[in-house]
Amino acid sequence: MPTRLTLFTLLLIVCVVGCARKPTMVVTVGGLGFSQMGSVRRAIQKECPDAEVISAGFWDAHKSNIVDVIKKSPRKHLVLIGHSLGCQTIADAAGKVTKVDLLVLIEPAWDDIKVSKRVERCLWFQRTEFSVVRQARVSGASPRKIEGGHDTIPHSPQLVAEVVKAINELR
Repeated sequence: MPTRLTLFTLLLIVCVVGCARKPTMVVTVGGLGFSQMGSVRRAIQKECPDAEVISAGFWDAHKSNIVDVIKKSPRKHLVLIGHSLGCQTIADAAGKVTKVDLLVLIEPAWDDIKVSKRVERCLWFQRTEFSVVRQARVSGASPRKIEGGHDTIPHSPQLVAEVVKAINELR
């Protein structure tokens, strides 16, 4: 018959092993309408073994309370990735948390963005094809030009590879 101490030890082992979390949290936030984050999200899930990817949603993710998501499950590293209107959402959240290891802005829409001093590193990807949509400016970062338009650059192999590499460098 097991003792209470033995049962407690077994319960603790099960909880520690079963509840083990990956050290890096990656939160993706798309813009208005259908999210273009699928290629980036799938690549991170496949190629970044230390990262847990959390999608803030698909149709109106830019309205999500990212700070609550972060505070409910703190991790060693935090990566915030936004596309279009989602860029402003993650930039605002970055100013409200202790530290963001990596902020990834993919084609920010309309509003200019100021990168918080709480951000260790920022990657800003900007399209080469211009349309009617105003191109935002980001203070505190330099743009990397990616061939394509507003909705196509999140699927760029170059962009995806750079994001995956930057996340894996956090180890």
